[in-house]
Amino acid sequence: MIKINLLPTKKKPAKKVTELQQQLILGTLILGISLFGMWSYWKSLDDKINTLTKEKAAADVKIQDQTKMLNDVKTVEDERKKVGDKIAIIEQLKKNQTALVHLLDEVGKALPQGVNLTSLSEENGKILLEGMSFTNNDVVRLIDNLKASPYLSDVFLQETVQAQESGVEIYKYKLQFIFKGV
Repeated sequence: MIKINLLPTKKKPAKKVTELQQQLILGTLILGISLFGMWSYWKSLDDKINTLTKEKAAADVKIQDQTKMLNDVKTVEDERKKVGDKIAIIEQLKKNQTALVHLLDEVGKALPQGVNLTSLSEENGKILLEGMSFTNNDVVRLIDNLKASPYLSDVFLQETVQAQESGVEIYKYKLQFIFKGV
């Protein structure tokens, strides 16, 4: 069975919240909100720092990759330039090959009987010839023949010297000229 008490009971009077308690509650609430706000701001800054650190690391990796690619490109460019230089040298040698044959042909045609060559060299674009002859007139004929060639210019006798070799009197000569080419 259920018993119901219908008699009035003593009620405790409701506690009034005093002003001090209200200020304390309000201060605690403001402090809690402030602490939560500061924690949220710190957390967002920490997340931003972590994100920027990751981005910097990714950028550093990308820079290293690009630096490596740049070095590879420079290496390829240097090798391409070297190959181009070698090709240019080969083409110049091919071009000069026929020119030298033509030069020797012209000098050979100009040599009169009794005139010998001892050296043929090139210096600053000028061809230097040295040789021997039995007479001075043969050297003069050589110079005239060289001057007559359309491929040679500025023929200039530098010196002739009379000498004795193996008991025979000879003339040693040095001359220079410019080869115009083919």
